[in-house]
Amino acid sequence: MKEIERLENCLIGLRDLFRRHQVFIKHKYKVTTTEMEIIQLVAMNGPQKMKDIGDAFYIKLSTLTSIVDKIEAQKLVKRLNSKVDRRSVFLDVTPRGQNLYKSYRAYIYVSALIMQRIIKPENFPVFVEEFERITTTSAFLKADLKTIATDE
Repeated sequence: MKEIERLENCLIGLRDLFRRHQVFIKHKYKVTTTEMEIIQLVAMNGPQKMKDIGDAFYIKLSTLTSIVDKIEAQKLVKRLNSKVDRRSVFLDVTPRGQNLYKSYRAYIYVSALIMQRIIKPENFPVFVEEFERITTTSAFLKADLKTIATDE
């Protein structure tokens, strides 16, 4: 098996590992994947403009409003009116939304600790550095998969 195929299998395995936990969190808090990802975005980055959230997830503002209505009713997020521009509405997480985010992050933290135990101590700093490089490279994150998935 080629190294690229081995890496692909590893990435699929990681995706499945995180997805199983994400399903647990989704059922516990009764949210969809999109709702959970919106909560995570706001929890990680602080209050966000509704328009910016819509742009980040490629969601129309009318659709986003419906999504936010649902998670606001569950007391996971709250809307904040801008003090500068009355037309702008920000979204922030509530303490309950923070708990959702903390539950998800705790699982990821434990996963990172397990990886640290498995990887040889002298290789771990290199692993982290390279992983950071991969995840912060805008070309990787914004890649159009249709154009790079030309190999069969």
